[in-house]
Amino acid sequence: MTAPESHQPDDWVQVAEVGQVWQGELIVGRLRASGIDAEIVDQTFHQEPVPNVRAFAVVRVFVRMEQLEEAKRLLDEALELPDDVDVTSAEDDGEPGE
Repeated sequence: MTAPESHQPDDWVQVAEVGQVWQGELIVGRLRASGIDAEIVDQTFHQEPVPNVRAFAVVRVFVRMEQLEEAKRLLDEALELPDDVDVTSAEDDGEPGE
């Protein structure tokens, strides 16, 4: 496997591995918002019906080697929500009057 869009695969290193594309997209978005060059490689196997088997569901996030430590530090930090965000739980998603 080669790293994303690089003539030299050694320029890119994996910083995260998740099971769903949307999770990888969130990670890439957070990294890019902080100025870190990041790419997603979707290696999930798509054929129905396939159970959610880890070997078939791999999404990898890569960053440039020189940004690895910064990316790790950023991903280790808790993400603070803005003050104007209303956080609800799944229990709050019910219909009114239930």
